[in-house]
Amino acid sequence: AVVSTQSTGVFVFHFKFNLYQFVYVCIELSATRFLSTRSNNLRTKMKLILGSSSVWRKKALQDLGYQNFTVISPDIDEKAIRDADPVTLTTKISHAKADRILEILGKDCEPSIVITSDQVIVCNGVIREKPEDRKQAVEFLQSYEHHPAEAVCSVVVVNTKTGQRVHGSDKAVQYFKALPLEFINQLIEQGDVLKCAGGFTIEHMSDYLEKRIGDEDCITGLPGKLTQRLIEEVSK
Repeated sequence: AVVSTQSTGVFVFHFKFNLYQFVYVCIELSATRFLSTRSNNLRTKMKLILGSSSVWRKKALQDLGYQNFTVISPDIDEKAIRDADPVTLTTKISHAKADRILEILGKDCEPSIVITSDQVIVCNGVIREKPEDRKQAVEFLQSYEHHPAEAVCSVVVVNTKTGQRVHGSDKAVQYFKALPLEFINQLIEQGDVLKCAGGFTIEHMSDYLEKRIGDEDCITGLPGKLTQRLIEEVSK
């Protein structure tokens, strides 16, 4: 705002923008976000089930606008499922998780849409899952200075009413700066990296991130665009 004075000593404010337009834009943006969230909840009238124990996938689904869903851990032996191709591996594990959730729900379950996902990190051509121990976590984190982390994430969505099952995969690549050993030890003490594929969580590493190719939510564990597309596909 620009201030000028009159002979009466009264201050007059000349606004460079229309205050009413500004308020209208703010209200419109808030309403758009509300309606987007509401439309996602209404679009899926069936019960929504996330088959995952991951807090990051739960948050990712909430970020898509879904607030009312049930979380069930599939609790399968992922190590029993192997494949040399990361897309095939994560797809197989996601299907196995979906199978387990369907088994838990039973044949007479309430009509639901089940979402499962799995992720691995590929670094210098090698598939990485969760680090087995602290030593391996350190090795993983130190290596990202030299080679980027490619996240490969697959999603399976099942409509229990129709039996329709669809899947898809997404990829994203994250580059890192050199990580000081002191910072690596702090990450490991914090605990989350031991629960994540590739042994890292970008949420705690903002000062050491460089360029990223692909979507952030693929790296955090549940690709939003892919998941939404699959949900819509089984909801038709």
